[in-house]
Amino acid sequence: MAANQQDSVETRLNRLETLFANVGEMVVAQNSAINTLTERMTNAIDTLTVRMNQQSNAIDTLTERMNQQSNAIDTLTVRMNEHNDTIDVLVENIKESNENYRNLSEQTYLRFRELSEQAAEDRQQAAIDRQQAEQDRQAWQEESRRVWEYLLGKQGT
Repeated sequence: MAANQQDSVETRLNRLETLFANVGEMVVAQNSAINTLTERMTNAIDTLTVRMNQQSNAIDTLTERMNQQSNAIDTLTVRMNEHNDTIDVLVENIKESNENYRNLSEQTYLRFRELSEQAAEDRQQAAIDRQQAEQDRQAWQEESRRVWEYLLGKQGT
């Protein structure tokens, strides 16, 4: 009978060692998954940052172009005063410049809106990922606690 109990205890210990090994593997897998998610989020943030910088550069370019257009309009105004016969042509140029400005403003506004929505979606996904990681961590802690209590209970038996 003592030999059977010894085998039973050894069998139980082997099972617990296997269980701990499996839990360890799960922790490593979860850690890897969290690292992968973190890397993806970092890449997404980096991509958004690059895109925002590109948009900022585009805005700077547009501002420079608008300043150039403004200077051109001033020059045209002087020429209009000097040459009354070219007034109709200059008015059409100004209308075209204003239309381009409106089009570029609308495009810029839409792009900013897209980037804002994407950032909100990324923040929402990050919150979901953090919540899932917390749930996984709590489940692992609960399982570890149950194993610990089981071991403590077996020690007293």
